[in-house]
Amino acid sequence: MTVHLREIGSFGDVAAEDDAVLDYFLSTNVVGKISDHSAMLVLGRKGTGKTAIVRYFTESEDNSTARSLNLRGYPWNVHSTRIDRGASEIEAYVSSWRYLIAVQLCSLILAHPNSSRSYKSENLHNFLVDNYGDPQPELAKVLRPQKIRFSKVSITPSVMGNQLGGFEFERKSGDYDFGLELNALSSALMDAVCEVAHAIGVDSLGLHFDELDQGLSRLDDKRKHMLIGLVIAARDLKRQYTTDVLAIDPIVYLRTDIWDEIQFSDKNKISETLAIRLNWDGEELKQLVETRLRVKLGKTTNWDEIATTDLMRGSQTKWNHIVSRTFLRPRDVIKFLNQLLVEARQRDDDTVAFENPDIIAARDTYSSYLKSELDDEVRPHWPEWEEALQAITAIGSQNFEKAEFEREFNARRSKSNLLSSQEALAQLYRFSVLGYERRSGYGGSSWAFAYTDPAAGWDSVATRFKVHPGLKEYTKVRESRT
Repeated sequence: MTVHLREIGSFGDVAAEDDAVLDYFLSTNVVGKISDHSAMLVLGRKGTGKTAIVRYFTESEDNSTARSLNLRGYPWNVHSTRIDRGASEIEAYVSSWRYLIAVQLCSLILAHPNSSRSYKSENLHNFLVDNYGDPQPELAKVLRPQKIRFSKVSITPSVMGNQLGGFEFERKSGDYDFGLELNALSSALMDAVCEVAHAIGVDSLGLHFDELDQGLSRLDDKRKHMLIGLVIAARDLKRQYTTDVLAIDPIVYLRTDIWDEIQFSDKNKISETLAIRLNWDGEELKQLVETRLRVKLGKTTNWDEIATTDLMRGSQTKWNHIVSRTFLRPRDVIKFLNQLLVEARQRDDDTVAFENPDIIAARDTYSSYLKSELDDEVRPHWPEWEEALQAITAIGSQNFEKAEFEREFNARRSKSNLLSSQEALAQLYRFSVLGYERRSGYGGSSWAFAYTDPAAGWDSVATRFKVHPGLKEYTKVRESRT
């Protein structure tokens, strides 16, 4: 059946969180691992579909046991003052996150339509109303009170057999009981939550922490410690309170570059046993596009029906040409295809399928988009990174030698830019702005990019580099034939 491009309004919104069809971005293994409670950390670059997965679990018709916690606009400065001075610097925020998770689970179980069947639900309700004025406190308000009050009809935590009369968030610098007391309060809340869940037959409670990178301009040590605290608190509560009949699932969604930057003792163990990495390949991305076409057009449609068969320069198919300019993310493919629609519709003919000139015309706008996406990822780690792009532009070739980059980068490096040319190349590789030439033992060579071959790692002795094809137009470099 012939499909005309003018029948396609768009390929969807670039942002997963704004898309109406949640399952576009889902892969079965990701959903399965979260559903069977074997994962608590979801990692992926910006645009790989983390928020769509959050929506899948929290926006279904029956979502009374799962909730999305969006940290856009979260008061990180307030949270940074809720510090446990009795813990190590790395774990200084674990107790505050444990409490925040416990409070959110309280409000989640109270929102269940059957919660009133358990007398313990009244205790939780009284605690939240006494301290927040509402059984459903906003996420941003959980750590704001100076003091948490207890009453005989709410929660009565104790430390070493001594009942606490209240809890003060504001502490003097020499106070080391903050974490001990706050953990006791969190435990009392969690015990009550589990008792209510058992009484009303709830077998799982899930909190999905999303958009932890929103508003992040620089990843300093304090923010790293707070993120580490969240991951550890989520892991510990899951491990402590999950039983054969009740799963406690605080799920943290985090950008891969941020996860790679933080360091703590259990990181590798969590990465290996409790984390999911969102990765796509070209064929999966094509299936995603074809799924979108079927939904939008109401009929089975494949990519070959909307693109002519003639090859691009270098004997590339149109699809491979497009995918090579992405970071293998749904967001990138959708952006390119939407721009492709704009270009194709400018033709005067009865536009039936994408042609080579449409793809060439779409590359400039797409390349600027890809650079903007990288700004969000790279700047928190390296604010002066555009100086490296300027150096690449000055070189003028997509493939270049290390010595060329050193010369142009050093000529442009500002005083605030603390990275050497070697460190700059390593960072550009880390974010897949460029790849390095990798020689084989048989006289051949290939290009290693972090996004396609993360196991390759950075080669500090590499001497030849290649700019990612998607940035070729933005950096104004000439295409190299070798």
